[in-house]
Amino acid sequence: MKTRTKSKRLVAAAFSFALIAAACGSDDDGGGGDDPVTTEAGDDTATTDAMEEGDDTATTDAMEEGDDTATTEAMEEGDDGAMDEGAMGEATGEPFVIGVQNLEGDPNGSFPEYTIAMEAAAEYVNTELGGLQGRPIELEICKSVVSPDDSQRCANELSASGVDLAVSTINFFGNHFSIYEGSGIPVIVATPITIADFTSPGVYSIGAGGGCLGVHTGLVEFATNQIEELEGIEVNSVGVPWADTPPGVVCYNDLEAKPLDVLAGNEPGDAERAGSKPDLTYVGVPIAPATPDVTPQATEVLDADPDVIIFSAQGADCWNFVDALGRLGWTPDQIPLVLSGACVDFDAMRAAGQLAEGIYFVPSPNSLLSPLDQQEPGKNLDDATVYQEKGAEYGMPESEIFKGFATQGFSAIMNIWDVSQGLDEVTGAAIEEAFAATDGSAETFGGAPLNCAGAPAPYVAVCASDVAVKQWDGEKFVDIIDVLTGLDLVAGTELRPGG
Repeated sequence: MKTRTKSKRLVAAAFSFALIAAACGSDDDGGGGDDPVTTEAGDDTATTDAMEEGDDTATTDAMEEGDDTATTEAMEEGDDGAMDEGAMGEATGEPFVIGVQNLEGDPNGSFPEYTIAMEAAAEYVNTELGGLQGRPIELEICKSVVSPDDSQRCANELSASGVDLAVSTINFFGNHFSIYEGSGIPVIVATPITIADFTSPGVYSIGAGGGCLGVHTGLVEFATNQIEELEGIEVNSVGVPWADTPPGVVCYNDLEAKPLDVLAGNEPGDAERAGSKPDLTYVGVPIAPATPDVTPQATEVLDADPDVIIFSAQGADCWNFVDALGRLGWTPDQIPLVLSGACVDFDAMRAAGQLAEGIYFVPSPNSLLSPLDQQEPGKNLDDATVYQEKGAEYGMPESEIFKGFATQGFSAIMNIWDVSQGLDEVTGAAIEEAFAATDGSAETFGGAPLNCAGAPAPYVAVCASDVAVKQWDGEKFVDIIDVLTGLDLVAGTELRPGG
């Protein structure tokens, strides 16, 4: 596998960055740490430490279990991402070039673990899985900074070079899609966070949980429905602190406030539960990243007398908020708290002690970073074994393996390989058709089944929305709900990005 890199240093646009997927509640994994959780906003070390898993023991425990047979057993023949035994071996055909547009080298947002993970996955696919039907993957990396102009610059350069397919890892602007569309290049989005990620034609947002669309609507669904039976309460008031960042504005307005209004009957929608909670109210409280003292915001939430509180942000901000709640006398037994998987930070959770016990989390259903010796046999263990062992074998440092965005980068390549297996000829158009045809019937690597064909308007680019629910018991996560989706709560609604 060859990697070509295009990089150009530009001055980033002057606006505040708060860890995107955390701000939107990237959906990734909370049941063992797939989620981005520990980046300190405004800290230059975020370029290497962003979204690093908070549990140091996971990096050693997770690699202890498993054996060499897992590499061939991990993706057996069948609907769950089948490995064609006849296709195993080194790929030697014409390269299939994937252009990768990734943020790197900018203190406002840098995720080199994405590139590292995709390179490792491509090397694994090329060396052991026969490439894409014999065509080795060649990655052409375009590194960009957080700037609208640089977003378009990368898209123009990759389009001009004639890549077969583009992968957009994380993008704040969505202004690059029209360039790819004009060049006839399909785009896979690994971490969807913007309206453009959710609604653009020729775009397939395959990130676990559908990015903040799946996670935030999942938070609302669980907090207004299933939690009532679990906690024996009636939910008529929801406290919604939210990450005050550019992506966070969209995630709150369109994917939390709007579905709550649909449930209350104040916003038209197609959901079966639309209008079912006419007495439902909520209070939204913005919280800027890395705010030292959020006691005023916590006070505002509690003064609204909510029946439940939901929150998604980067790990440090989540636990700063929990600490503020605790100092005001709150406990999880008093008012249930539901956090996104992005809030998972094992060190912070253990440090919080009893204040964290009983908190609910909404992560991806499939955890690539869960310690292998803590998983039951099955697809989740198979995928995690491939990711952790093959990632290390093909060049990922341990410090990079255990990061949430790294799992999404590795999964993106594996899912491209997966959909290529049934094709007569591997082309960008054929890969696009294969993703477009996914209907939720086949499991995919590192996440819930893709269902691009079932994406509801106006969110026509979203291929995944399933999340899970887990509860922290003070030492470990306890499974509460295996699969949950709140996507129907925004189906048929008008976009409401706010801002």
